[in-house]
Amino acid sequence: MDPLTHAVVGLSLAVLSGEPISLMNPAMLACVAGAVIPDIDIVMQIKGDYSYLKNHRGLSHSIPALMLFSIGITMVLWLAFGTASIWKLLTMSFMGCLSHVLLDLTNSYGAEILWPFYKKKLTFDLLLIYDPMLIILASLIIFPVFKAHIPPYMIGSAFIYYLGLRYHMRKRVRSIIMDNYESLYNIKYIRILPSMIGLIKWHFIIITEEQKIIGEINIYPRKHRIISVLDNIEQELQEMVMNTTLAEFFREFTPVFHIECEKVEDGYSFSFVDLRYYIAKDFLHHATAVINHDLEVVSSLFHPYRKSKNVEVS
Repeated sequence: MDPLTHAVVGLSLAVLSGEPISLMNPAMLACVAGAVIPDIDIVMQIKGDYSYLKNHRGLSHSIPALMLFSIGITMVLWLAFGTASIWKLLTMSFMGCLSHVLLDLTNSYGAEILWPFYKKKLTFDLLLIYDPMLIILASLIIFPVFKAHIPPYMIGSAFIYYLGLRYHMRKRVRSIIMDNYESLYNIKYIRILPSMIGLIKWHFIIITEEQKIIGEINIYPRKHRIISVLDNIEQELQEMVMNTTLAEFFREFTPVFHIECEKVEDGYSFSFVDLRYYIAKDFLHHATAVINHDLEVVSSLFHPYRKSKNVEVS
């Protein structure tokens, strides 16, 4: 989720806990600070997009980090305000931190909440990265003009209903896939992802032995289409490139990617494609590795956000 959504959700949790909205209220500040601080890993952006995306939603989104963040926020606010209850500040800050990570788990990027015991990002693939419904529901809690007429339990129920609706939509997408594509492909695995934009639009990846089929489904009205059919490269070529640093990064960066190969004058050019985010008729993240006939890596480039952007990976 984006920082604004996290902050607004943190503020709404503080209001639900009975805290007044005031810059002089340390408990409210603790909850909001906790709701945004796990994204402190943005400091890695100083070293560039490669370092940032490699570390984003990793250690800083784990339970041990949330506990340390909560203690740090508590100590700062306790020293600043003096009379505030340490236990109350600790509870509110941890509640904010936990809300951040739980929201991040709902979208396709996920988070390493179980680090160091499990170092892969977990994800539920339910909500959009920028989900407008979260802002709307949180605003109904925060602003008095709405709060006076809509009880908090109704808004909480609406949020639970929305999560349930998204889960039902994802199940419906799987059903549509099986009804229309099971007879066409020998399906090994299906990944269903919320669209980058559009509350009723979903993307899917069908993985077979030979191909990856990328498609799009609208729930209402019911429409589906194949966006791209990607043929897997030969096993020998895949083994050649998977030993590189770039491949290791991409394998950790995304659980669903595709590799294309083109023979060039001095060897092979391999293109990596992150299949999670499809927008404006292309995927969001790419990478390129060139390997010569002596199996030496000639160049290794990461293309975050657009193909024209080149970040060298050593």
